[in-house]
Amino acid sequence: MKRELTPQEVVYNVDFNRLSRTEDKKFIPEYAEVYKNIEAALNIEKEGFNVYLIDLFSKEKLENIISFIEDSLSSRSCPKDICYVTLEDPRYPTPLFIANGKGKKFKERLDAIKNFYLEKIFNFYNSSSNKEKETIIEEIQKKRTDYIEDLVQMAKNEGFDVKATTNGFAFIPLKEGEAMTEKEYDGLEQNSKEQIVTKASKLKTGAEDVLEQLKDIELNSIDKIKRIFKSYLDEESRDIKEDIFKEFIEEKEALEYLNNVCSLIEEETIENYSMNYEEDMEKIEEIVNRNNINLLVDNKDVKYPQVIFEEDPSVTNLIGSIDYENHNGVYSTDVSLITAGSLLNANEGCLIVRASSFLNNAGSYYYLRKTLMSNKVSYDYNRGYLEFLALNGMKPIPIDINLKIIIIGDSETYDTLYTYDEDFKNLFKIKAEYNPYVVINEEVKNSLATMIDEIKTKNNLLSISSEAINEIGKFLSRKAQDKHKIFIDDEEIGRILILANNVAKKIDKRVIGRKEITSVAYNEQLVEKDIIDMFKEKKMLIDVKSKLIGSINGLSVLDTGYYSFGKPTRITCICYKGVGRIVDVHRESNLSGNIHAKSIDILRGLLNTLIDPYSRIPVDFHVSFEQTYGMLEGDSASIAELVCMISAISKIPIKQNIAVTGSLNQFGEVQPIGGVNEKIEGFYNVCKNIDTVFGKGVIIPASNVNDIILNSEVEKSIENGEFHLYAINDINDAIQILMADETCTLEDILSSIKSEIALYNKVK
Repeated sequence: MKRELTPQEVVYNVDFNRLSRTEDKKFIPEYAEVYKNIEAALNIEKEGFNVYLIDLFSKEKLENIISFIEDSLSSRSCPKDICYVTLEDPRYPTPLFIANGKGKKFKERLDAIKNFYLEKIFNFYNSSSNKEKETIIEEIQKKRTDYIEDLVQMAKNEGFDVKATTNGFAFIPLKEGEAMTEKEYDGLEQNSKEQIVTKASKLKTGAEDVLEQLKDIELNSIDKIKRIFKSYLDEESRDIKEDIFKEFIEEKEALEYLNNVCSLIEEETIENYSMNYEEDMEKIEEIVNRNNINLLVDNKDVKYPQVIFEEDPSVTNLIGSIDYENHNGVYSTDVSLITAGSLLNANEGCLIVRASSFLNNAGSYYYLRKTLMSNKVSYDYNRGYLEFLALNGMKPIPIDINLKIIIIGDSETYDTLYTYDEDFKNLFKIKAEYNPYVVINEEVKNSLATMIDEIKTKNNLLSISSEAINEIGKFLSRKAQDKHKIFIDDEEIGRILILANNVAKKIDKRVIGRKEITSVAYNEQLVEKDIIDMFKEKKMLIDVKSKLIGSINGLSVLDTGYYSFGKPTRITCICYKGVGRIVDVHRESNLSGNIHAKSIDILRGLLNTLIDPYSRIPVDFHVSFEQTYGMLEGDSASIAELVCMISAISKIPIKQNIAVTGSLNQFGEVQPIGGVNEKIEGFYNVCKNIDTVFGKGVIIPASNVNDIILNSEVEKSIENGEFHLYAINDINDAIQILMADETCTLEDILSSIKSEIALYNKVK
């Protein structure tokens, strides 16, 4: 049934001003289900219950999600600090967890221990206050002196001088109290030479005995000093060990580590003791300084588990890194050069990332998946070419982690990961989906008011009039393409309000009004202006006031991705003797998409059914979308195409002042289409610019009536009775509006078709 829509059905009349601000500014009702899913993930301690949130990303939503999670985590205990420690082998740093805020004290305590031992060891070597040690050293020195003096005297008695060498002693024969030269030695008789060799051999044997005795004396003495050294360190370290115990009594791992550090320093320093500090110093420093702590994550200022949004989830930002230092072309690293990534910083809490960011960082998803599967952060990925150049490559032990991951992305990415990654479904067991299209009710109105108020306050905007708020609500309904719903888009609301605020300030207004909102929300783009100019200059041909046979004004939407607008498209049809074929010019030129091709096939059957289901139509139809040179897709021109074919075969003209949009099924029922507002306004604008809007109109599917949210100019024209909208349910309604009048009814049109077919049948 056809009917003209009344102004009350067309004009948008939802009041967004009888509102009260919600007490909770963070959470809007349309996000309740999302928060419910996130809360479930946070409360489930089992593996794999991470969240993939399907939603358009915005900073406002992110802030709200973070606030919600922080509230949920606020009652939980503080996250532990995370350290890497080295003990016996600095190449294998070991992770150590310690209570929140104690990591820094832990590191400071180790530094104090190292300084303590370096000082005490130095004092033991160089101080003479330990009488027992000094007595032993004096005895060693005295015995060494006595033995050497005896050896020198023995050599002198045999006519030799003694010189110390690196390997022991050298014996030089004397002649008249002076060292014998080689020439003098060569001049001796053989017998004298043999005597010298025999004596030297005897002295050498004696020297070896002396050295062996000295070695035994020193070893025995050093063993005694080592026992004294141990007692000394035990005594000196008693207080510091008691302090360690008191400070870290509740930190078993930390206490055990520090005790082990003390034990190893003492044991190895004593083991390597040689009485000579200069000789031992390098080894002592190596023993002490190989014990290190790197405080990777310091949570001393954190009251509850962290919620972190990783804006750039590169592998390095997620995992962390091992850096290298270049010393004269030689690369080296140590535990202090390990840095933590966001996975460790968010441990015990939640990490949020965008799916699109993963796609821009090669390898990131792979390493995130690897981390979630093992529940460990591993630095294996960081083993690049520098490790091969380094003298001391490290292999840190992986760190256990426990956190929740939320990925924010679109449904296409979710479907791809779910289909092609067999582990994805086990790692992200919770899918949360936000539907931004919400039914308008008081709660939603209040949420919108709160959102507008927050944006105004945050950006220090002017006051916003009630008419402006209503216009924002109307704009959001238009985006939802349903007057009973709005599309919640905080980014777009913020953009419009900031731009409108700028417009208002330029003209010295103190309040943002409806006019400022409409000027930025419906800002006409250059491409739309250019097309209007082409119609005005008759570069694009259209008739909006005549009656023409085989010509109709269809409607289409041009979408640039960031802006869409409607425009009329002239569709024409000619017919000639044939076999009932519909020749689609675009299809023949490979400029027709699959959906449009399907709609042509549907029209072929429907046309045959309307005219004569028992006979083949003796006519071929040639249908063309004039001055359309790109790919044609969609079925929203089905009504226009069929009416155009009926006009061509019946020779009855079509009213050009009325444009039409709508899809048809095989039974001639009209189906809804998209872009109804853009199409109506597109035809209105062309009529306004090349003729007048008076008496013009648009036919739309009845199922699209609730989608009508037009700009105020078109609404006013409809209220004034200038511009008209018609809602139809089937093809007969369209034929009656476009072709019938007082002198030509639907029956007359069908009769004319039969008469024309009879003429075609006569032609052989």
